[in-house]
Amino acid sequence: MNNTELWDKLGKTDPSHTKPFKRAGGFSGTAIKPMWAYRRMTEEFGPCGTGWGVYEPTFQVVPGPEGEMLVYCTASIWYGKPDQRAWGVGGDKAVGKNKYGLASDDEAFKKAFTDAITNALKMIGVGADVHMGMFDDNKYVNTMRDEFAEGPATKSSAALKREGAWETILEQFHGDLQDCKTLLSLEALKATYRAKAKEGGWTAAWMNALKDEFANAEEQIMNLMEKEEAA
Repeated sequence: MNNTELWDKLGKTDPSHTKPFKRAGGFSGTAIKPMWAYRRMTEEFGPCGTGWGVYEPTFQVVPGPEGEMLVYCTASIWYGKPDQRAWGVGGDKAVGKNKYGLASDDEAFKKAFTDAITNALKMIGVGADVHMGMFDDNKYVNTMRDEFAEGPATKSSAALKREGAWETILEQFHGDLQDCKTLLSLEALKATYRAKAKEGGWTAAWMNALKDEFANAEEQIMNLMEKEEAA
């Protein structure tokens, strides 16, 4: 299994769902719109609360300089199954200074929470190209703009499940497998299904599941060959 399959799939970002930002001190960059990140997770794993979700966050309020108050949030997300988790920390100013003096921000906790989730999601690759600084390259941004304009390269696991595609694939696979009596014929069948996967936009998870099916078939053929040799 390729350990970066999920990262590679979630790591590309649609430029239309990003926005520039500037911070104090002249620092600037590109930010991913949170709803885009949530949509990418939903496309891959299903609705929030079913295929992925967020565990209860914790908040900490810390005094800052000159009367300011800082709020920090620690949150963990799960994906695929509850024991697959990633953590993130976010922060904001609950009370900050402006030209009129101190002012409170009733959105600070929500901002810190959103920041924490975004940081957790990037640990599994969501928007990795932005976080790796690749959006500083206009050529790369234009490439992504063209790619997303053409539509996503693959369908999501959730979409394929709704279509009942996996059951159809398995039924056809087991039918095709009946004609495979040698490892050579099995390799030919693998090539056929690799082409189908590329054309149909199968996800990495579905490809891995099919690899397991092929591994089982290969083991059965080898066991049969050993029995025939021993006879």
